[in-house]
This record gives sequence, structure tokens and C-alpha cells, in this order.
Amino acid sequence: MHSAQPPSAHRTPPGLRSPGSEPSPALLEELYRFRPPEMLTTLDEQGNRKWVYPASISGVFMRSRRIVGYVLIAILFALPWIKIGGMPAVLLQIEERRFIVFGHVFWPQDMIYLALLLLGLALCLFFFTALAGRVWCGWACPQTVFLEGAFRLVEDWIEGDHHARKRLDESPWTAGKVGKKALKHALFLIFSALVSNTFLAYFVGMDQLEHWVTGPPTEHWTAFLVMAVTLGVFYFDFAWFREQFCVVVCPYARFQAVLTDAHTLQVGYDVGRGEPRGRLGTTRGDCIDCARCVVVCPTGIDIRDGYQLECIGCARCIDACDGIMARIGKPKGLIRYDSLARLGGAVTRILRPRVIVYSVLLIGVIAALFVGLGIRPLLDLTVVRPAGEPFIVLPGELVSNHFTLRLINRAERDRDFRLAIAGASQAQLITALNPTTVKAGEQARIEAFVNLPLASARGGKLPLKVQVYDGATLVAEQGTMFLSPVTR
Repeated sequence: MHSAQPPSAHRTPPGLRSPGSEPSPALLEELYRFRPPEMLTTLDEQGNRKWVYPASISGVFMRSRRIVGYVLIAILFALPWIKIGGMPAVLLQIEERRFIVFGHVFWPQDMIYLALLLLGLALCLFFFTALAGRVWCGWACPQTVFLEGAFRLVEDWIEGDHHARKRLDESPWTAGKVGKKALKHALFLIFSALVSNTFLAYFVGMDQLEHWVTGPPTEHWTAFLVMAVTLGVFYFDFAWFREQFCVVVCPYARFQAVLTDAHTLQVGYDVGRGEPRGRLGTTRGDCIDCARCVVVCPTGIDIRDGYQLECIGCARCIDACDGIMARIGKPKGLIRYDSLARLGGAVTRILRPRVIVYSVLLIGVIAALFVGLGIRPLLDLTVVRPAGEPFIVLPGELVSNHFTLRLINRAERDRDFRLAIAGASQAQLITALNPTTVKAGEQARIEAFVNLPLASARGGKLPLKVQVYDGATLVAEQGTMFLSPVTR
């Protein structure tokens, strides 16, 4: 482990070393005075965690982020209650292998659509990261939204500002300290319970969750343990782990370095304008070295050290610095959303190969998803042959084959289906459910037997078709093979 670097050292932003439109190496050396990063900002020299006490801040970006965060929290809590076409807006029933997403029901046969949806979300993240860096982390990630919009507010209300919180943690245990800590963690547990139960509602549905919550745990120990573990994970994360999730666990901070470049819009410090820093009236630069940007940072970094993977792009340092600049009569924007290229004196290019590639791929995936959903049949028929004997010879020289039929009704109404067999005039389809009713968004499993005279099934194989009718309309059919003894 290296010795700690001085506060004035600056890290060279990754991505500024490529030739072409990037700033020259000489300019970078002058502006950023690169030194290797020494250690995580949340660890001391012995490797122990340093608790971060970010100061409260107000400003344009903080107010905007809170509005966005509260809207996202409202959507999260409201979605399990919303129904589209009589079905939940989002319901991911893993055990039943049934997924409902905004009125569309997906089964294992529809994995291609789920794959396209997930691929589209990934490409969307890549695209916006290439354009605006970690905008997801700072503005929409649940870790940031819940921490900033709920848990830190509770902490500030009970324990006071960042100085008061630090003094309280360092003070000996007294009745007052125990009372504050108990109240804070009780509220943390209550909110964690709300979040965890809402999270579970996306997988079991509100009706089932309401039954679990109102009933005694002895009736559903498994569900109770799942809820308890989920609650514990949320509480542990937001009450103690906090920024360590972003700094240590989250993989996004690692692979974002290959998604961004010198032209990506992100939070940056204008070195050319701010340096050399010093006390007000004693320096040529605009930075008065008040360290307000460091005090408000939720991950404890100094944005003046340059581009760092620990930065989540929350813009708290921008609001803090703009407030200081307004007080000393300097222009705002010493710390701002900007590209590292422009901060280094070069020209920012918005349209560049990675942005174009991500946008083309994203448009293609979205188009494929909507086209696929548009042409997806309202009925899906699957014919499989169960394990066991391929055929049975019945009295009267009849050969019988066993099939399992799965019908998926994707329509928004219940439908009555009639089953038939085609390909052999003497074939008989025998099942207890014909016709059968399949509810909207549900699937039905039907065990059926096809009987055929041995004389009509000579040769061992005979192609047949299983047909499904909705009234007089043929809505689905699938070919299968009727197996029989090989006779001469």
C-alpha cells in the first residue's frame, strides 16, 4: 500500500490517452499532474473502514434528483397494485415460470422476448453511460434513491447534521444516544420492511402477499423466512453497508470505464480555471480550497483529484461548489457536468463510434421486440411425448400414443378451444377436456391419447397434426409423429 497522496494531486481521467481528438499529453500533464490512486477513500491506511458523513446540501441538482427519486419510489410502490387487462402490471412468478410485464404474459416458450427486453435494457444502460456517464447511479439507482430520499433524511432529522452525527458516534453511550439510535434504526427497519414486502410483491402478487402479511407465520414459514431475509438484506445495506455497495460490490463502476471516454458528459472539475487553489484573495485560481465538495460527497472522494470510479455522478459537489461561487462572487460551474475533453481544452464530440453503435443496436432490439410482440400468436400450442413406452397395442388391433398438450392463451379474454387430429381419417383423439376453457393469460395442460387401427399405421411412423379450433376457426396446429409397431 502506498503512502497517502497530497490533496492537490490529480488523477488523469481514463480515456484521455487516445490519439486524435483527445487533448495532447502535454496539456494533460499540465492540467492533471497525474499520480496513481493510492487507496479507496472509504478506507484508512490500516485498511479499516472510514465512515462517511456527507453534509446535507441544497441546490438545483439536489432538488431535481429528489423529485426524480420520489417519482421512482412512488412507481415502485404503486406498480404491484396496478392492473392492466385484469392482470398485475408486473408479476414475475419464477416458480410457475410465468412473467407478466405491462399486460403481456411470457412463458418459457417466450424466452426470446424476455431476452430481447433484457438486452434492450442493457443496451439502454450502455447508451446513456456513453453519453452521460453514471447518470443511472446518481439519479435512478435504487441504492442512491432510497439512501438519499429516505434513510439519510431520517438520520438528519434524528441525529442532526454531519458534524452532529459524527460527534454522536464518537461520544460514549448515554441514554440520549441509545434513544436516538433506537428510534433511527426502528424507522430504518419499518422502511426496510415496506421496501422488502413491495419487492416480494413483484414475485408473488399483492393478493398472496396480503394473505402472508395478515396471516400467522406458522401457516407459511417459507414465505415468512423469505420476507425476513429480504428485510434483513435491505436493512443491512441501507443502515450500515451504504456507499460500500457502490465502491466495492457493484460491478457497474468497473465496466463503466470501457463504456465512457473523454467525450462522455460527467461530473468534472475545471482544473484550468480552479488552479492554483488557495484561500480567498491569495490565489489566482477560483478554487478557494474550502473542501465543501468533499464534505458533501456520499462516497468521500475529492472530485478535484480527477475522474474516479468511486464517483456516482450525483452532482452534490456541483451544488456545493455553485453555492460557494455565488457567495464569493465567482461564476458558477467550477465543478459541472461536462466532458473531460472540454475540461482539458478540446472539443466534445457527441456522435462518435460507440454512441452510434449502441444507438443502432438499441433501435434494432426495440424494433425486434415490438415486431415480435405484434406478430406473436394469441394461442401457443406445444405437443410433447411423455417419457415411457412410445406406443401401446390395445385389444382390437388398435395402437395408442400418449401426448401432452400445452395451450397458452395470450388473449385478454377467456377462450374455449376444441381439439382435433388430422392426417389420418381413422385417427381418434381421446381426452377428458375437449372442448377446454383456458383463462386469459393462463395455460392449460391436457393429457391426450391418439388411437389408430394397426392396419392404418403400418411402417412404424405416421405424420399427424394436432389442431386447435376457436369456434370454427383453426387457430393453431402442430405436427407430430404417430409411432406404431413395424409390420409387414
